[in-house]
Amino acid sequence: MTHDLTNLLLLLAALIVLLALSELLRRRFHGTEEFSRKFVHMFTGVLVAVSPFFLKSRWPIIAVALIFAAFDYYSVRRGWLKGMHGLHRRTYGTVYYPISFVILALLFWESHPLILITAMLLLAISDAAAALVGENLSAPRIYHFGPDKKSVEGSTAMFLTSLAIVAAVLLLSGRPAMEVLWFSALAAFFATVCEALSYQGSDNLTVPLGAALVLHYLLTHSQADAAIFTLGVAMAAAVALLSFRLKFLSASGSAATFILGTIVFGIGRWPYTLPILTFFILSSLLSKMGKKRKQKLAGMIEKGGARDAWQVIANGGPGGLIVILAYIWPHPVWFLLYAASLAAATADTWGTEIGTLSRTDPRSIVTFKPVPAGTSGGISLIGTLGSALGSLILAGVSWLVTPQNSPAVVGLREFIIIFAAGVAASLFDSLLGATLQAKFRCPVCSKVTEKSHHCLGKKTEFVEGIAWMNNDRVNMAAAAFAIILVYFSSIWLV
Repeated sequence: MTHDLTNLLLLLAALIVLLALSELLRRRFHGTEEFSRKFVHMFTGVLVAVSPFFLKSRWPIIAVALIFAAFDYYSVRRGWLKGMHGLHRRTYGTVYYPISFVILALLFWESHPLILITAMLLLAISDAAAALVGENLSAPRIYHFGPDKKSVEGSTAMFLTSLAIVAAVLLLSGRPAMEVLWFSALAAFFATVCEALSYQGSDNLTVPLGAALVLHYLLTHSQADAAIFTLGVAMAAAVALLSFRLKFLSASGSAATFILGTIVFGIGRWPYTLPILTFFILSSLLSKMGKKRKQKLAGMIEKGGARDAWQVIANGGPGGLIVILAYIWPHPVWFLLYAASLAAATADTWGTEIGTLSRTDPRSIVTFKPVPAGTSGGISLIGTLGSALGSLILAGVSWLVTPQNSPAVVGLREFIIIFAAGVAASLFDSLLGATLQAKFRCPVCSKVTEKSHHCLGKKTEFVEGIAWMNNDRVNMAAAAFAIILVYFSSIWLV
């Protein structure tokens, strides 16, 4: 205990010195803000990465990490420690950083410390290398998956350094060389895509946790399982690229689909894969129906055309999270909840896509008065029937592919629960759309729209709802509603 306390105090002293040094560098030398920020990023990560070597217990450093997370959040809000946070943008990366460590320590400190160490080294070195390479080239090749700009050169640096770090750790652990190359390439590529898709510091969460998930699966399963996982990664890449070529997805949507597909296809296997493929393929084809009529509504709805990353996350993210939770804490109920989340997504998507084909105006779910086509919260008979059909198909597919080790979906009762939850979630989505979803008015044409910018890119005026409650968040809330319904139904009906 005394040994741990001494080493913890030394670690804290080192971290304080790093913070002070970064602030000194920023104030002493102009133009070093990004360097000082990455200086703290790299050395802090290396220090905490090796903490399992000189601390027996994880709990003291977890407590310290949580304190740092709270302090970092407050300092970002107050504008303190610019050398650590940066001057030109507000980012909560320094908050996500200790949170990532806490999650990794809780999961892997005792059982798989090498995974914790590797993931933190990727965060400390590879992520920093990507930023420094991309920002210091005179003419980098820029791409955007989100608000933050990324570069091909920076992503390449991210992949190569990640590959080297993972390979070095695995070689030192005594793994065969070919297996090391195989596992390192998969983990490095997944981490690179996570970094490319992340923005505003969220890569401090996605990179270490994503890499840790991939490494844990590969290192704790047989080579046959690793081969199936690799096939899942290849399948995810193929679906993402094909969907991009067919204009089902935007570039960011393809990246998000690759991440989601790797989790579902690689870890969930076929029972989890077939339901989400059913949703994605049928919904994508359905979106191409009535293209001319849907184009007329483009000015009303927030997004149209190829789906972006946030739409992929809104519809498939809850299911992907459930797959991860089922992997960490196996339980029969997870598959039932997974099916419910996809039934909700299918019902909502089909209700919207089919409802827009109606030749009569929809009616508000709150007032039942006619509203213009494309209005959030509007429902129609054909749209409601479309929701029911989508939920029915998804429930049927989930019923047919129920995992053998899951008694959760075995009979007519569970089938009905999933179906009903999907339809209920679609109606809940419409209710949120009518009451809480943000609506704006264009100052040029005076139309009420979901868009924050309208005619000629003119900024619209907020008129009702909750400003941050856009359509993607409404969809996620509807999926959560379906999950809750099915969870409590499964308890009450046992």
